[in-house]
Amino acid sequence: MQLSFNKGLTYTPPAQREIMPFGTLLGYAKEHWVPYACHMVCIGMLAKVLGPFYAYPIAVISTAIALVYFYAKGKYPELSPRGTTAVDWLLAVLVGVVGIVLWIAPYHYFREIMFARIPVLGNTNIYLSFTYGADIAEDAWRRVAGGLIMLPTALPTSTYNVPELSGLWKNVFIAMRMCGAVITVPFFEELFTRSLVIRFVEDEYYKRVPIGWFTRRSALIALGIFVFSHPWWLVAVIWGALIMWLLYTTRNLLVCVTAHAVSNLLLALYILQTGNYYLW
Repeated sequence: MQLSFNKGLTYTPPAQREIMPFGTLLGYAKEHWVPYACHMVCIGMLAKVLGPFYAYPIAVISTAIALVYFYAKGKYPELSPRGTTAVDWLLAVLVGVVGIVLWIAPYHYFREIMFARIPVLGNTNIYLSFTYGADIAEDAWRRVAGGLIMLPTALPTSTYNVPELSGLWKNVFIAMRMCGAVITVPFFEELFTRSLVIRFVEDEYYKRVPIGWFTRRSALIALGIFVFSHPWWLVAVIWGALIMWLLYTTRNLLVCVTAHAVSNLLLALYILQTGNYYLW
């Protein structure tokens, strides 16, 4: 499979990994990590100060500025549409649709199971679950299967519980949340995970590694980092594997960005239609 995916690509891995000084690496990779950092700092640290509803629009705007800045400087050659075929675009849409259906369906039809907790050695503070980090009230659980499984009796607390908002600010926030989900997030996540990380695993000077260069090690590490950054880990594995397949099949990062945008758009529409804001 490795030879099949890499057929036609030109790259010779170095005999020994060249170690780049950390400061040099930060400068070398700045166009790939800065937009990601902008978003994460805002929704993480800044949200604790201003609150998530104010921090998220700042995240979208700051990340967009960073992306546009680096794009204008010609820092994203991997986003060129050159050579992209109609089949590639169709695959992007198909993967985006199938991927998000597989993401939503378990939480739509098997919600209790997806949030279920299986205590380890009877310790409810250490448990196995298909979703980690879900904020569910301590008294909102019932035990089944002889007490071996805990099922939720209430939904998790939403980070962005849009019904709390009203008036113009509600519409503004929804617009910013959509812009983030459909525009900035697909770009910075794909640029970070499937352009920087996946190639850096193979080579410190990762920009000389072709987009779509396959090794099992880089594929698993990149997928693992993507999954770790999403609390819905089980469906993230499935969705992430589909996007990885798309990357190796098309060798086109822009196609992956498109599939990501399609998935996020459909997820946003589903959430707004059903009110399942815990998925945001």
